[in-house]
Amino acid sequence: MRRHSELIGRRAAIITAASALLHDFASAQEPKGTFGFVAKVDADGLFNPTLKSVLIQSVQRDLPADLAGITAGDTVLEVDGTKVAGAKAQALADRMKKKPGESVTLRLSRPDGQTYVVRLVAVAIKP
Repeated sequence: MRRHSELIGRRAAIITAASALLHDFASAQEPKGTFGFVAKVDADGLFNPTLKSVLIQSVQRDLPADLAGITAGDTVLEVDGTKVAGAKAQALADRMKKKPGESVTLRLSRPDGQTYVVRLVAVAIKP
């Protein structure tokens, strides 16, 4: 029973976070940047959940993540020196929101355990 309620809580947290991000995107006046990847977030909590992990689900061809060698299945360990595990979702989301030309440094691990660091520069989101 507890496991079921945890899953519902996680789904609600992800939906809430996605909703907030979509609202921010739709209402923003300044240009937004992208790094060209989609990630799956595992977290505990409902409002501003605590992150457990961030897994790269897909990478868009010829965008910064792809050009840096990030691949689906890699796990994000740190964002600009902040560890993902235990971080608050909103704090990490704020670190990832960049305008075109701004950068972020990620430490990631491959499925085989090898870790690597990349610096990505955001590019404009194409309509």
